[in-house]
Amino acid sequence: MSEIRRAVNKRGQGSHLRREILDAAIALLGQAGTDAGVTLRAIARQAGIAAPSVYPHFADRAAVIDAVVAESFAELVAATHAAKATASSPADRLRAICAGYVRFGRDQPGRYRILFEGSQEGSPPSVARRRATEGGAAFAGLTDALAECVADGSSASSDPARDGAALWVAIHGLVVLPRARPAFDWPATEVLLDHIVTSLGRLTKV
Repeated sequence: MSEIRRAVNKRGQGSHLRREILDAAIALLGQAGTDAGVTLRAIARQAGIAAPSVYPHFADRAAVIDAVVAESFAELVAATHAAKATASSPADRLRAICAGYVRFGRDQPGRYRILFEGSQEGSPPSVARRRATEGGAAFAGLTDALAECVADGSSASSDPARDGAALWVAIHGLVVLPRARPAFDWPATEVLLDHIVTSLGRLTKV
């Protein structure tokens, strides 16, 4: 078998190698059913580099996975904030946040799996804490948006935390179920999402 040769980064282009390491980890984590199988050796092999080449950029496997999770949450937050910025009313902002979330999950399936799908068995403690903390922050953004709807009278919710949790469960299903069961006769995403947000967000102003 011929050896796969990788072009060497020029001096001053170490950031390119760091990016390649992260991209390799994203690919592996997005494909794997668990974090446990993603090792530094596997990441290096995916990137086409020798395993020791990882260490100038990341201290260990935990640091690589933590960087991928942090970056993926940042992209999710950026996607929902960008969507939110296009809306003027609280109800429209809630709809936009949910639409941005679903769009991110469908456009970035690998990153979405890293954050919310599959087993996190083998996750380093620092990564488990980041997922819990930043996942909670993502949920808080949803409940805050729903609470704004309650405050301006566009939602009849009496418990934004409970209804926000139900809404999160539903939009998560809208991301993953069509991918898992493509043969099902799914309604159009926009139609189904509007029904989910209106019903579970208890919106009174359509």
